[in-house]
Amino acid sequence: MKAMKVVIAGGGTSGHINPALAIADQIRLDHPDAEIRFVGTARGLESQLVPKAGYEFTPIRARGLPGRINKAFFAALADFFAGRAQSRRLLKSFQPDAVVGTGGYVCSPLVAAATSLKIPVLLHEQNAYPGRSNRLLAHRSSVVCISMPGAERHFRTKAPIVLTGNPVRPLFFQLDQAAARASLGWNSATRILLATGGSLGAQRINETILALQKEPVFQNLLHNQTIEIHLACGQQHFAAVQAAAAGLSWLHVHDYLHEMPLYLAGADLVLSRAGATTCAELAALGKPSILVPYPFAAGDHQTANAKVHEQSGAAIRIANSDLNAAWLSEQLEALFSQPDRLAQMSSQAHLLAMPDAAAKICSSLYATIRT
Repeated sequence: MKAMKVVIAGGGTSGHINPALAIADQIRLDHPDAEIRFVGTARGLESQLVPKAGYEFTPIRARGLPGRINKAFFAALADFFAGRAQSRRLLKSFQPDAVVGTGGYVCSPLVAAATSLKIPVLLHEQNAYPGRSNRLLAHRSSVVCISMPGAERHFRTKAPIVLTGNPVRPLFFQLDQAAARASLGWNSATRILLATGGSLGAQRINETILALQKEPVFQNLLHNQTIEIHLACGQQHFAAVQAAAAGLSWLHVHDYLHEMPLYLAGADLVLSRAGATTCAELAALGKPSILVPYPFAAGDHQTANAKVHEQSGAAIRIANSDLNAAWLSEQLEALFSQPDRLAQMSSQAHLLAMPDAAAKICSSLYATIRT
């Protein structure tokens, strides 16, 4: 029996790349002799992360298509046709059983090439509101896998749409809060808020945390409970935030958290953006959260992600423009004074978790290949 061959594309951000790598890892687990190749742009993050993960990487030309017709539009169109030609050459040479796309404009040339050669295509969408690439390519796919309920409403395709979840590292399903806190040296009686704006940080979140020092409600809370806030502020903001936090014993400022899984697992509450991967990790850990969607995300997809957690009772959602220290103080007082409410939010977050997401995606992939 010949070895399975699969070509995978997903790029631009880690939110597209990490699910692609998780799918590849699952294929290798199921079929150790499988041959897997990735395509992406030479300038994209995928050109670093994919080879580092041990997979063969082929660069192709691709760029995002602007919303209006101008010089950039025609340049993107030229790259699309060039990328499709490069993809066709790769597919004809490699002869894969299927192609997988996890989002990002780099998927467009590959999927177009695959469908022209009648090669089955599986698309995976991480967000509650799908990205433009996946929305446009869905009608060419053999199956669409979604991560959040409700995303199916945004696709126009006759292909099956399967709720699989968004694959995250198995570590997130294995971490224990008590063990994580012990590893980080946190007292079991201390209430911990982890505030993060992602790898680059978020100015509004940073400013809000720093402004807590002037809020009477928060100061009263500090008198009644032992509270620590760990703020991952982003490297570019670190010097200014650290200086502004001088003397605040309850606030610990980090430029970047290399042990983010441990910090997420150990925290009692998380204040963060609402990217698809973040939401999936919060669900895997069963973590109560306050979600502040990034207001400039394409299609406002982070708001759609946050609504899924909010409607399930796992999170509180607030718009970026509405977040302020007075509001956050009241939320912290309410939540930290009601452990039963935090526990209920945790239970609801757990219900959103899909630990077998990668396996479900691959099951749909294998079914597509067989048919």
